[in-house]
Amino acid sequence: MSSREKGRNMEAMRVVMTPLGSAASNVFNMLNMSFFLVFSTEALGLNVMLMGIVMTVMRIFDGITDPIIGSIIDRTETRFGKFRPFLVIGSLIMLFASFMIYLFSFDIGQSFRMVWVIGWYAVWVVGYTFMTTVNKCVLSIVTKNPKYRPLSGIAGGCYSTMLGLVMTTGIIPILQKNGGLGSQKGWTMIIISAFILHAVLLIGCLFAISATDKPEFYRQDPNKKEEKISIKDSLNVLRVNQPLRMLILAASTDKIAATIQSAVMTYFYVYAVQNLDLQPIVGGISTPMSLVGAFVAGSVAVKFGCKKASLIGAIANLILEGILIIFRPFGESTLVVFVVLMAANMLFRRFSAQNVDPMIAEIIDYHKMKTGKFMPGFIGATFSFVDKVISAFGSSIVGIVMGLAGYSSGAEPTTALYIATIAMYLGAPFLGDLASIIALKRYHITNEEYKKMYGEKAILDKKVVEA
Repeated sequence: MSSREKGRNMEAMRVVMTPLGSAASNVFNMLNMSFFLVFSTEALGLNVMLMGIVMTVMRIFDGITDPIIGSIIDRTETRFGKFRPFLVIGSLIMLFASFMIYLFSFDIGQSFRMVWVIGWYAVWVVGYTFMTTVNKCVLSIVTKNPKYRPLSGIAGGCYSTMLGLVMTTGIIPILQKNGGLGSQKGWTMIIISAFILHAVLLIGCLFAISATDKPEFYRQDPNKKEEKISIKDSLNVLRVNQPLRMLILAASTDKIAATIQSAVMTYFYVYAVQNLDLQPIVGGISTPMSLVGAFVAGSVAVKFGCKKASLIGAIANLILEGILIIFRPFGESTLVVFVVLMAANMLFRRFSAQNVDPMIAEIIDYHKMKTGKFMPGFIGATFSFVDKVISAFGSSIVGIVMGLAGYSSGAEPTTALYIATIAMYLGAPFLGDLASIIALKRYHITNEEYKKMYGEKAILDKKVVEA
């Protein structure tokens, strides 16, 4: 094997390993999203409604901190690199705050527990933001090859699917074997296991970006420090960068639709499908379909480009959701049709979900070409800010709509609940996909700009970039 081939293989391996950073931060994010309320109520005896509000507020706080930390990253350069220090700092903050919440809250008096948990949750958010801001933009320095960037999406999709499987199937058995949901011993085992998994994944990411987290990979002139990023530069990011605006529109509408769909899922099977036993069956096919979707979506993105792959996914899901809304194959005689359509929907959902980070890397390069400013932190953070703030209201929308439809605990099926659950579970993603199609059609990075950004590495045909 020639040295050139070895170099290409090493570059591809680093691209595949880079999403391990997202997986590392998601270990604790998934733990909090899925089990923080359970821990707060069952183990600490806190009020479920208040803690639910706390989670919404913290989600918004998480979004607000994104641009601040993104600006700090853009203005910082150390002898250890621009990105790695923030990954390590964020990791340490997350770990310390998680230990304070899940290990030491048991020793805090009941009257002070809520203040203790809220305070450390806010600290955890800062650490999480450090990591996610880097994870959103670091691919821009790992590779400049548009053919390799979609590999990151394939790997990230697989890591996310497998991590979700591990978290959802592993935590409850550990708790049950160690005293139940309220057991201090059980939660200690959970947090130690999460720490080990987090550390292994983070080390893999740090190795992946170590070779390119150097000035020669992001400065115009590696021997000369670039002009500092000003506040005006940050404020102008959205104004001068149309592709970023379009990607935010596409991804944020998808995200709030997914949040609504997730929150209303059980109600949909109770009041629209009227077969709750079908929910775990459809859910059971999500892991294999997501894995298949990751490879199919990645292959399409490598051949045709991330924009076109995302557009194909949005169009396919729009059609599938339209069929489900119009024909509503929820009866016993059409259950096979329903399951097949839902499985296809899960597969095509990967087309948009996993191509976001490669497209952010492309947008960072586009912004540098247009303005001369390398602003990965702020661009990634701007995207995350809108995404997190919008998605924070998904659960609130479900609560309001279900309330207006007359829902109460144990309510019998009604026409209003039937329409409301279909509108949210299928209608919200339909509107999200429609918005994505409109936005992606206006995601305007031309062949000429590709050539300027990537030179000989550009794929200069209409299969990749549409003018």
